[in-house]
Amino acid sequence: MDYKQLKELLFRHECEHPETHLTAYITFASFGPNNKKEYPWNSRTYVISSDNKAFQPNKGGYSIFGSCLDGTDPCLRLEGLMAAECAGKDGWVVEDCGIAGYLLIESSECIIPAPKLFYSYSDALGCMLTRLAEETGREAEQVKKDYDEAKALFDGTYDSGWGASCLDGSGVSWIWKIQPACIYGAMNIVFPQLKNKSCLM
Repeated sequence: MDYKQLKELLFRHECEHPETHLTAYITFASFGPNNKKEYPWNSRTYVISSDNKAFQPNKGGYSIFGSCLDGTDPCLRLEGLMAAECAGKDGWVVEDCGIAGYLLIESSECIIPAPKLFYSYSDALGCMLTRLAEETGREAEQVKKDYDEAKALFDGTYDSGWGASCLDGSGVSWIWKIQPACIYGAMNIVFPQLKNKSCLM
């Protein structure tokens, strides 16, 4: 989708559902006419949220903050750099835009239920931990606590995919995974393999 479509979609979402926020991508074709260097996709793509003043009604200011997928520029103010916003002809040129989705995939030997699609990582994670609690017969709050402690042990890099046997040693083979997806349109959904997955969470 183009930037105008993305902006309209994010603004409409914030008007109708201000209690939740969408995550989106903006991939730039160039960083202005004076920058001739070529960059990989990860270095040209920034993650933004609909929780920015530019996409929300009745705000006193106007701003768009984003984070580059390659780990640089973790909180860059973009509207002053973009040709489609305030920077004019010398600004960064948008190549493509998309909404971020999160597929919750689970399996157990021959059983593979249909994946569930979420528009926030936290919602996908919450569903995963609830399902894990159901399968192991444990309290959901205790499962979340165990998950948080396991993440801390691995410096926050613990994978989102868990087998139920990780928690209680029962040998149950249920496995979950949260797979990020770039939704560019109804017929164009991409599953990126990103080195820096924390940018998406």
